[in-house]
Amino acid sequence: MKRLLLYIVMPLVSFVLLTSCISENMDDCERCKLTFSYLGDVDYDIFPQHITYVSLYVFDANNRVVQTKRIEQNELKAYQGTKLNLEPGAYRIIGVGNTYDKTVVDNVSSTDYSKIIFHHPNAERGGVVEGNDSLYLGAKDIVIPSDYWYEDDVPFRSSHLKVSYTVKGYVNPEAKSTRVGEGYLELRVKNLLPQTDFNNRAHGEKMTYDPVLTIQPGNGDHTGYFNIMRHAKDSDVEFELVDKASQQVVHTLALKDFLEKFPQIDVTKQEVLIPIIVEFKNIGVTVTIPEWMIHDVTPDYGN
Repeated sequence: MKRLLLYIVMPLVSFVLLTSCISENMDDCERCKLTFSYLGDVDYDIFPQHITYVSLYVFDANNRVVQTKRIEQNELKAYQGTKLNLEPGAYRIIGVGNTYDKTVVDNVSSTDYSKIIFHHPNAERGGVVEGNDSLYLGAKDIVIPSDYWYEDDVPFRSSHLKVSYTVKGYVNPEAKSTRVGEGYLELRVKNLLPQTDFNNRAHGEKMTYDPVLTIQPGNGDHTGYFNIMRHAKDSDVEFELVDKASQQVVHTLALKDFLEKFPQIDVTKQEVLIPIIVEFKNIGVTVTIPEWMIHDVTPDYGN
């Protein structure tokens, strides 16, 4: 009789251990273990080099958000992923990477992923937008079973394009002096899509960004570094260079013309740098790219 009871009780104990958790140890509750990865344009993981913070959202089978979580850099260094306490069922995991002070996430309560968006906080307030964070989006559909622990990986993809803009040789004869760092010029980037949705598609009412250009004390170049949301090769984005004193437009450049002239820059890749060099010469204005890109050398330009 005792042996019969033992055969009955032991499977029940095993089932309880698998399907319940000890209140003093939440690790026992978090039966869903996720890792994060980002391959970029290579065949190995480069997540730590590009993503230092993740805002995580968990949606149920009806696309309703049921859990959110913020994963800080120190946590990602300790474990490149997270654990979740989820009931058995189907879920979609969405992670937005690098949501710092230039990013807010809106409409999370929507059940339509195309209406859940992230953007610069000033994009809807009419304030100045200098650029976006180095944003990435991870997505994964999972099904949590009822009888064992679950492990999976959430792959991330880029949600931004990097831009460097350099002006060489510009002289304003009417400006007697300028403080180092301020410069003679300002840049307006027009017709930009200011937001990206949880399907990783950029859209929204087009607007103008105002990236900061600083003057270099050594050579007098004006330089600016900023991010924009991902745009197609045939977008109508335009770079407008303006003289601060006169507010006259001294140069305009259509992004699609630039990309057509320099096919080395492929905006369909994950890690993209758009390095624009505008040079004022006696013969006129030329537009080019850095020598290292012309000679097909790829430097490490970070986030």
